[in-house]
Amino acid sequence: MLIVSGFKMSAAAPQTETNDLDSPPVSARTQIFQTCQAAFQQIQEYDTPPDPITYALWYAYVSYQPPGVRQDMDKLIASGRKIDAYELTEIYNSHFQTSELEDTNEAIGREMEDNLENVSKMLESGIEQNTHFQNTLSDIQDAPLVTAPQDEFKSMIDHLVVESQKVSAATLRLTNNLLQSQQRVKELNEELETARRQSLLDPLTNVANRRALEQRLAWQIKHSNETRARFCLVLADLDEFKKVNDNLGHQAGDAVLRAFAHTLQNETKGSDLVARYGGDEFAVILPSTEIAAAYNLMVRVKHKFEEMNTAASQFQGASTHATASFGIAAFKSNRSADDIVAAADMSLGRAKSLGRNRVCAEGFA
Repeated sequence: MLIVSGFKMSAAAPQTETNDLDSPPVSARTQIFQTCQAAFQQIQEYDTPPDPITYALWYAYVSYQPPGVRQDMDKLIASGRKIDAYELTEIYNSHFQTSELEDTNEAIGREMEDNLENVSKMLESGIEQNTHFQNTLSDIQDAPLVTAPQDEFKSMIDHLVVESQKVSAATLRLTNNLLQSQQRVKELNEELETARRQSLLDPLTNVANRRALEQRLAWQIKHSNETRARFCLVLADLDEFKKVNDNLGHQAGDAVLRAFAHTLQNETKGSDLVARYGGDEFAVILPSTEIAAAYNLMVRVKHKFEEMNTAASQFQGASTHATASFGIAAFKSNRSADDIVAAADMSLGRAKSLGRNRVCAEGFA
């Protein structure tokens, strides 16, 4: 078994259409080398960087383990776009990589355990101190005070005062330490919430990422099935975005992506969700929205984006002008997430085939 960047690779050979019954059996070692060779062939064919993440993905792709990797990679290949590092990392994280949120949860969990252990030790120390004080009081109570000389009586009182001061000091330390632990736990909870929010944001555009989109879409479907509430899903894709990267560089491409995300955010309302679906593709969930209203909204977004690019069409002395196409689908009863995404994607494909820079909606001519 090989391990690449935390991903365990089994000895499964790549699945093919040939009948293996007619082939002589091969050793597990040979199967691994055959799969490795097939993975490197994919790296060369699609011109992806031969780093551990890419290699792990292509290894999983040719070995069909897990099958979800092949499904996601096939969708990426079918888009016809050059496969970029962002999309590869997103697929890798969704199948293999421990997320940053999980890493943060683990670190915070360990620190909380340490805090609880310290609190437990403080309480044990306080209990021991209190027990010692109680024993001191008991000893004094049992002493024959009536017949005791004055000096002995004074000595017992002094001893009691000293022990009382010790308990008071220990109680103060315990209170201060508990307050510090309480404050640290509060800070850890705030750090955890910040990490949770950051794990659901796309770092380039600062809109929701695909993970957040999938979580919200699952909730929206469940909510709509229970309440019959309507909502629409929009898939939007920048037209011929590869030309921007190829002609002007990735900095220009990043600027266009941020501009488009900004336009989507500005034109949608608080309960809507704008997310980067992958590469130059975005998605918008529009709750409580009829498909006609969603169509009109995306037409407005399309024009606003065109205006924004016209106003800022120069990038480092070169001219750039980007447009976008939109596909819209409405939720129907018992429609799955895959169903509504496929319907929106079909509308988007129609917008592209009709000449790009347009909005197409399911059920609209």
